Amino acid sequence: MSDLVIDAYIDVTCPWCRMGTTSMLSALKQLPQETKVSVRWHAFQINYGIRPEGEDYRQVMIGKLGGVSQFEARLKQYQEYGDAYGLTYNMDRVKFTPNTTLAHQLIAITPENLQEQLIQQIYTAYFENGIHIGDIDELVNIAKAVGIPNNTELKKRLTDGEGLDKVELDQKNAQKQGIRGVPYFVINEQVSLSGLQSPEQFIKVWRELP
Repeated sequence: MSDLVIDAYIDVTCPWCRMGTTSMLSALKQLPQETKVSVRWHAFQINYGIRPEGEDYRQVMIGKLGGVSQFEARLKQYQEYGDAYGLTYNMDRVKFTPNTTLAHQLIAITPENLQEQLIQQIYTAYFENGIHIGDIDELVNIAKAVGIPNNTELKKRLTDGEGLDKVELDQKNAQKQGIRGVPYFVINEQVSLSGLQSPEQFIKVWRELP
């Protein structure tokens, strides 16, 4: 098996992205120890244009899905699929659909060796604890929990727009590639996997790489 470079397009308020991230990481653990792997995280906003202060989660979702019954069915679906991946979705705690620009900026400026841990912490904060991850103070607290110090400095960096160029470039590149939904994975710049994939599917693709 060749070395792997995985470009992962995600949004941190996307339940399927959390499952897809978990699935990919599970598959990576099954690779031969000598395999070199690089995961490059890319921003994608499933609710582009949400106000900076966030909007009511229930209303946004009902509007997207077309009704209350569809919304309630989707919540059950998140829980059922989440259980299969060992993930908890306390969607009754989620009150806001946040604008994820700041969260993606934070990921972009975080050292590469901490990005995966940070992403997992953001997922947990949002889906399990209902934390408003569009709020800069909440994001700084999450960053502190994974070992990123200097809260005041970090807040200023985010406020000043550091990392925003990377977020905007990621979204432009996604558009160029025709990516319309996430999770979306590009393996060694050769093979694309769209949507939620099982660990077995990842491994199958990796084994078939030239």
